[in-house]
Amino acid sequence: MAAPRSLTYWQRKWQRRFGVLSPARTVAELDAWLQTPLGQALLKAEQALLAPALRDLFGYHLLQLSISPSLDLSESSRIGHRFALGPRGLNGQSRLAGQADFHALPLPSESVDLVILHHVLDYSPTPHQLLREAERVLIPHGYLVIIGCNPYSSLGLGGRIAQLFSRSAQWRRQSLGPRRMQDWLTLLDLDLVSLERGFYRPPVNNEKFLNHLQWLDRWGKRLHLPGGGFYQVVARKDVCAMTPLRPAWRDTRVANGLGAAGPLRSPKASAANDRYKRKGFEES
Repeated sequence: MAAPRSLTYWQRKWQRRFGVLSPARTVAELDAWLQTPLGQALLKAEQALLAPALRDLFGYHLLQLSISPSLDLSESSRIGHRFALGPRGLNGQSRLAGQADFHALPLPSESVDLVILHHVLDYSPTPHQLLREAERVLIPHGYLVIIGCNPYSSLGLGGRIAQLFSRSAQWRRQSLGPRRMQDWLTLLDLDLVSLERGFYRPPVNNEKFLNHLQWLDRWGKRLHLPGGGFYQVVARKDVCAMTPLRPAWRDTRVANGLGAAGPLRSPKASAANDRYKRKGFEES
């Protein structure tokens, strides 16, 4: 049943006002925002949480998908071949190896050992499709690391309020909480390995004030509080090995609608057995 025209009209209007913008505009504005004191503090907290996780993950190929083409988040990884892809349509040069559509990656299936998704789900118009693509290129038993904004934090709520008064791309993001992300991972048969949160400081764009409140991050992480400004999910693509079992073949002859229970015998063996029985021998 088609939606009413009035409903479709308001949905489009809402999307134009509050929906995710184009990748080119989003990346340009986020690159500038990450240079602010608040952006730098958030990025340092994310790298501090990501580094020890990457050191424990091994493989041959690592793919990074980030909302900023100037970031290298995989420096602490021991994987030899590390490369990054940026959103298609970016202007200018960057450190990235290339550009691609994140929702249709130009990579064969089961070809990457580790995939890092750095806030790309937050700024994707179809995040579930992007997550499905990341799962597709992962090898069996490969790892997926997701860093996303926590909408149920002071940083997330502050962004919602700023969205009402600002048209900046950095505030126009999806509302994907950790619980919802876990549900999506379960649907894609990805097992949750760890879930951590970080950045418990208020979203104040003042370097001295943010440095003074670093103790909030230490206590928030120690107490596992749910109000961190971002979350980090590590998931594993587990594929169950199938062990072939030798079927126990039974007699398929049917008598009165019920299958016979004895093992199959050739006609010659059955006739010989009948002769032995008539001579007084029992079946061995």
